[in-house]
Formats: sequence, structure tokens, C-alpha cells
Amino acid sequence: MAVLVLVATSVVGAISYRSTSARLIAEVDDSISEATTLLAGRGDDNRFRIPARGLLGIYSVRVLNVRAETVNSSFEVDLPVSDAARSVVGVNRGFDQSTVEFGSERFRVHTVGRDAGAVQVARSLGETDRVLRDVQRRTALFVLVVSSLAAAVGWLLASTVAAPLRRLTRAASEVEQSGDLNVALPEPGRDEVGRLGSAFGSMLGALQRSRGEQQRLVQDAGHELRTPLTSLRTNLAVLRRHPDMEPDMQERILEDLDSEVGELTELVNELVAVASGELADQPPQDLLLAEVARRVAARVGRRRDRSVVVEVGVHVGEEASVFAPLAGIERAITNLVENAAKFDQSDSEIRVEVDGGRLTVIDHGPGIPEDDLPLVFDRFHRATASRTLPGSGLGLAIVREIVERHGGTVSAVNRPGGGASVGFELPVQNVPTSATPA
Repeated sequence: MAVLVLVATSVVGAISYRSTSARLIAEVDDSISEATTLLAGRGDDNRFRIPARGLLGIYSVRVLNVRAETVNSSFEVDLPVSDAARSVVGVNRGFDQSTVEFGSERFRVHTVGRDAGAVQVARSLGETDRVLRDVQRRTALFVLVVSSLAAAVGWLLASTVAAPLRRLTRAASEVEQSGDLNVALPEPGRDEVGRLGSAFGSMLGALQRSRGEQQRLVQDAGHELRTPLTSLRTNLAVLRRHPDMEPDMQERILEDLDSEVGELTELVNELVAVASGELADQPPQDLLLAEVARRVAARVGRRRDRSVVVEVGVHVGEEASVFAPLAGIERAITNLVENAAKFDQSDSEIRVEVDGGRLTVIDHGPGIPEDDLPLVFDRFHRATASRTLPGSGLGLAIVREIVERHGGTVSAVNRPGGGASVGFELPVQNVPTSATPA
């Protein structure tokens, strides 16, 4: 800042000095021209009369012949005749104005050509030079003072700006060294540094929440893993102690082992999907929700040997599209249908209703206890009545994560006639005009 002000004020000072110098020289030239006009009628070419020194005061007059030699002069010093002045000698009405230095003093000289030679009128620039030197001193002092003030203000501003930056740097270093995200940050301000501090604090808050979610996920996962692992260990211990048990008992234990291994595999797969960020890395695209629902219904129906029917709403139809990742939406619908098939042990069909961006899976099972309705989409939440059923407790949580990531909402209600309606709704990207009700 000081350098910029120094350069700026120096340039302004130099321009001011040059303009002042030019203006003063112009004033001197004007005064000499007036004096020359007064002298124009004094004598003829051969007998030009030099006025007394007191008549014109500050002006000196010299008459030159055609060889540029002095014929008569009131000059106090013998100023040399410049080449430019020689060029107008003997040229009637020829004119030259120039600055001539003699010793340490400068003179402004006007040369007027005449047939018999020339007349020179000169004026000392000593007074002008003193004014210009005073301007130089004042300009230099002004540049020095302003640059010093700029340096002081720049140092003050830099210190003010750098102080919160240094505190932010210390906070970042503390986080790096200790791993503790709960560090003191400078008070947020309205300037760029304040906004940076606010953004840094928001980032630390997001990291802290993410770390808390990871810790809860690990704790909940460890709790859920204990059940199948304990069952596996118990069954293996029974097989080891009783190698000669009856075949039907052994078959039941092996079936139980197979079921526990399947549940453990499903839980591990769900944990990997949640913890690895796989659900967040899928690119969204325009999807026809009805088509995706039909593919999922056919696949789950074959695997479960159940009737899964897709019904499309009459108002919007199949042309309504949503903007979401295909794999994620297939995963969400699959989890909903699998959840319905798990709790609905009857032979009734499972209905999947699609109306625009809303998808609802309807079953004829026992329904959801009222106390558990707000919690069914939480991670690892399992109702008391369903703890003996297979499942990871992550299926509906994954549905909510996929749907909410793309601007949707989830819902779960009990049906008046029995069973539950669980589903989601996503923003519709395209609604055909012909399907809009009149």
C-alpha cells in the first residue's frame, strides 16, 4: 500500500511540477513578448536604440548584426547566441525563443530577426527556478508524508485483517494436531475474513456432525452384529458338543446357521452401502417412476414367490418423470417391497401405487405400532414385535437417505383395513398437459 501511494503521489507530483514549470515559462514568454512589442518601434534596423535599464526593469536587450555579433547591449552577462537564434539573424520577422544557461543561472531569450541582424530580449529565470525548487521541496515532502501515512494505515489494516487469519490458522493447526473439532474460533464479522471464519466454523460443525453419525453408526452396527454372531457361535458350539445328534436336529441347526449367515451378509452389505458413501456417488437422471417400479416388482416377485402388482395413478400417468439416480431409486423401491413381503406373511398381493412422483407400497401385514411410526426410517430401529424377524434395520433408513438427498420425503402410515402404507414422494420433472385434470 505504501509503495502504491508512493508511486501514485510521485507521478502526480512530477506531472504537477512539469505543468507548473511550463506554465511559469509561458508567463515569462508572455511578459517578454509584451516587452518586445514595446521595443518594436524604437529605431530602424541600423540604429536601434537600447532603452535605459530602469525603463524595462527586469529585461535585457541586445542588438546583433547580420554576423550575430553584438552591436549594442544592456545584458549584464555575455550570453552565448544559440544555433536556433543564429538561424533567424538577418531574417525579417524571424523569431526564436529558447532557454540559455550561463553559469548557474538560466535566461529566457527571445530573438526577433531584422534585415540588418536581430534584436534579443532576455529575462532571468532565477525567480522562476526558485519557485520551482520550492515546488520540488514541497512535493517531495508531501510524497514522503502521504507515503508514511499510507504505510501506517496499511500496517494497521494488515494487522487487523491478519489477526483473525492467524486465529483461524491456529484453530486449523489445533484440529490437525489434536483431532478435536470443538475449537474456539474468532467472532464472525461482516467482511471477507469474517465470512471465511463463519464458513470454517460451519465446516467444523458439519465434520463434527459427520463424526458423530459415524460413531453412532459404528456403535449401532456393533450392537446389531452381536445378535447373529452370538447365534452362530451358539449353534456351532452345539454342533461341536453333540457330533452324534439326530439328523433332523442337525438339519434345523444348519438351517438356522444358514439364516443367520444370510442375515449377517445382508447387514454387512447395508453397512457398506451406508458407510462408504455409495448412495451419494450415483449420478441422477430423468426416470419414469412407473417403469422402475414394474422392474423391481417383477424381480422381487420372482425372488419371493409373491404377487407384486404396480398400479399407476390416472391423473398423471406413466409419463411423469423424476430426477434421481436409477440404482438408488431401484434400491429404495426394492427395500420397500422387501420390507412389505417380510411383514406380510399372508398370500395377499403386495401393491405398489405410483402417482406422479409419489410411490406407496401397501401390504396386508400387522401394521406398525403407533409408537414406532415416527422411528421406522431411523437406522437400526426395529419394532419389538419384529426383533425375531430377519433384517438389518437399515433398509428403510437407506430409503430415506436416497429420497431426501434428491429433495423428496418419506412417509409411513397404518391402513384402516389392516397393514401399512410405506413410501416416498419425489419432485416431478415432467407432467404431461393432457393428463392434467380439467
